[in-house]
Amino acid sequence: MTDDDPLAGLDDVPWAQLQHSYGTADDVPGHLRAMQAGVWDGRYPPSAQLANHIVHQGTRSQAAVYTVPFLVRMALDPRLVNRHRFVGLLVAIAIGLDNNYLPNGYDPREDRANLAILRGEADDWAQWIGEAADDKQRKQREESYAQVLIDAEAVVRSYDAVREALPALAVLLTSGSPELRAETANLLAWFPESAETSIPLLKAFIADEGSPGAAATGVVALGLLGEPATVPFIGRYLDSPIVELRWASAFALTRFGIAGPAVVEVLTQVVARPPEKAETMSFLSGSYSGLAAMALAETSEPTTLRAVDAMLVSLAEGFYDRYYTGHTLFTLVFPGDPAEPPQSFGDLSNVQQQVVRFVADQDEAAWPFGAMDALRRWKVPTRHSDLRVYAGIGQAGQ
Repeated sequence: MTDDDPLAGLDDVPWAQLQHSYGTADDVPGHLRAMQAGVWDGRYPPSAQLANHIVHQGTRSQAAVYTVPFLVRMALDPRLVNRHRFVGLLVAIAIGLDNNYLPNGYDPREDRANLAILRGEADDWAQWIGEAADDKQRKQREESYAQVLIDAEAVVRSYDAVREALPALAVLLTSGSPELRAETANLLAWFPESAETSIPLLKAFIADEGSPGAAATGVVALGLLGEPATVPFIGRYLDSPIVELRWASAFALTRFGIAGPAVVEVLTQVVARPPEKAETMSFLSGSYSGLAAMALAETSEPTTLRAVDAMLVSLAEGFYDRYYTGHTLFTLVFPGDPAEPPQSFGDLSNVQQQVVRFVADQDEAAWPFGAMDALRRWKVPTRHSDLRVYAGIGQAGQ
């Protein structure tokens, strides 16, 4: 290793004494070295393999915080390729899965409060441990509390470690790579405590950015930061000739409770006809339609026939982001468990009937995500042939 090697000091970390989702973290150095080399074996890049271990399904592990200095230095090293993946991994280390915090942003105070509560309950945990029936149960309870505390500390420490690196990483907003610029804007979106510094940087970035997807990412980031003073800046893009910027403006404005006819119109249009997927829009894996549906759900219009029809158009067209649109649609139209399950198709609301007819017209293998679960909860037939009869489309036995 040389002095300017981003992985200098990697072997000084006691990885074998740290945990990740699959046990001890002694394999982390290998993943980091593979990321630096830009080569990998198997189906997934080393950044995805490392993410699976240290932030598995959004759960930040004890080892995650120790990878931050190395990921930051690799993200800043112009000799390396695919640096946007390193920044994307830093987002995951900071907050977990971004879809858990969309469309309204992340509040780190909640995780800090949870950690403080756990620490404050130490005496109660000690009492519970002391009441164990035998040594085996006592050990299990001790390990249980220790793990809960380790996990809660990992969440806060990981977030704070990435936050400390933001000033250094902000320079990547001027990178030559649009993917890297967009991922950096995404990163800044999740740190409201750093908004005072991030907002001017994002405004300058948006004004100069040539990639519509990257610029849209910046506008969304401003919305997620939640600073009301940014509303005029965000609002100026609502009538932009660039569809990505109109979408981003409408999405961001709902964050502030602004959901007038112009905002709803833009969101409805984008749900039905999203822009072509681009790697430079980095929120929710680039799902314009899915994000628009999420924002539409925050308005007073999500279950109108027009809004539901827009989501069904998106699902019927088979766009790249059907998953999130389907999840939002079925959550809205078939919420929870009904107090009184419908006895017939006629007992469903107009929008529920509309959705059921749509599902019944689809091949069962192509049913959107969430359809089967929603129908089952509402006691609606889940066999394709039965559903068609139920909806009055087919006849029994067909």
